[in-house]
Amino acid sequence: MKMLKIIAKAATAMFIVSFSVSAQVKNLAIVANGLKDPGSISIVDLNQPDTKRAVKNDIITIGSTPNDVQVHQNLAYVVNTYSNNVQIIDLLEQNSVGEISVGPGALPEKIAFADFSKAYVTCNGLDQVAVLNLNTRSVTSTIKVRSKPWGITVINKKAYVANSAAVTNWVTFKTTYGESSVSVIDTATDQVIKTIKVATNATEITTDGNSKVLVISTGDYAMIPGLLTIINVNTDEIEKTVKLKTTPGAIVVNRAQQIVVINTATGAMVYDLVHNKLVRDKNNPIAEFLGGFGMTVDQEKSTYYVCVPDWTGGGLDELRVINSKYNLVKRYQVGRGASVVAVAQVEGKNSIGVSEIGNLYQTTWGVVKHDVGITNK
Repeated sequence: MKMLKIIAKAATAMFIVSFSVSAQVKNLAIVANGLKDPGSISIVDLNQPDTKRAVKNDIITIGSTPNDVQVHQNLAYVVNTYSNNVQIIDLLEQNSVGEISVGPGALPEKIAFADFSKAYVTCNGLDQVAVLNLNTRSVTSTIKVRSKPWGITVINKKAYVANSAAVTNWVTFKTTYGESSVSVIDTATDQVIKTIKVATNATEITTDGNSKVLVISTGDYAMIPGLLTIINVNTDEIEKTVKLKTTPGAIVVNRAQQIVVINTATGAMVYDLVHNKLVRDKNNPIAEFLGGFGMTVDQEKSTYYVCVPDWTGGGLDELRVINSKYNLVKRYQVGRGASVVAVAQVEGKNSIGVSEIGNLYQTTWGVVKHDVGITNK
C-alpha cells in the first residue's frame, strides 16, 4: 500500500510538470508602431481567443521610425531608422534590454542574420552594410555597397542587398532615381563578390529558402511601374523579370505553397513560383491585404500577418490575420502607425532561445529547453 502511494504521488508530479511546461508556450506577434516619436511595441498573444485581451499596446518604448523587426533566438531586433540603432527586446520578459548603435547618419533600414552571432544591417544614409556581433552587441565592421541600400536577405552563405539608388533632396523634396542594383556579399569574408543591375528603385528583397532571391523594384511611383526580379542563387544571374504594372510594396514567400505575395495599394498580387506566372494581378488583387504596410508569413501554418496603419492618427491601426486561402480570420487593434511585424513562439521562462526557420523571414519559431531538475551535457 505504501508503494502504491509513492507511485501515485510520482505520477501526479509527472502530470503537473507536463501540464506546467505545455501551459507556458506562447505564440506572439510583435508589432513595431511608428506614428509617434518615439515609437512603441505592441505584443499580441495569438493563443488568446479574445482579440482585445490578447493585445498589449505600447508596452515598450522604442526609437524613432522603426522600419524592421526580426526575431532571433529569444530576442526581437527592432531597426530604428532615425535613432540610428538596433534595439533589442527580450520576448520572455517583454522589455528592452539594449541597443546597438550603427553611427550618426547611418539611417538603418533592415536587418538579416548570418548565423547565431552575426547580423547585417543596411545603412541607407552611408551606402554601407554594418556587420553586427550579436554577442558583444557591437558593430565589428562595415561593407561598402552601392547607392541607398534598403532590403537585405541571406541564403547560400551570401547576403543580398537591394540598393535603391533613390536620392531625395529634403529641401526641394525631389527624388532622383539612379541605377538600382543588388550587391552580393560573401558571408565568410564580408566582401562584395558581385553586383547585379536591377530595375528602378529596388527596395524589398527576400528568398524562397531554396534557390531564388526575389527583388521588388517599386519604380518611381508615377511613370515607371514596379517589377519583380528573380535571381538564381547558384549562378547569381537574373532568372526572370515580371512586370507588375503597378507600384508594389511588401513581399513575402510562402515556402510550402511556393507562392509569392506582393502587396499593393489595392490589395495583394500573387506569383506562382512553380508555374512561373502571376495568378492574381493588379486587376484581381486579394482585397484582404488592402491598406497593408509590413507583413510576414507563418511558414508552418501558411498564415499571413499584415500591419494596416492608420497614418491619420485616428487609432484604427490593426494587425490582420489571413489564412492560406486568403480569408481574413482575425483583426487586432494595435498601436498607432503599425509598421512592421514578426511572429515567434516563446516557451517558458527558462527558454534558451527561439531558433528560426531559415534566416530570411520575419517569421521565426522556437525550440525551448526547460530546467526541470535534469542537467543536459
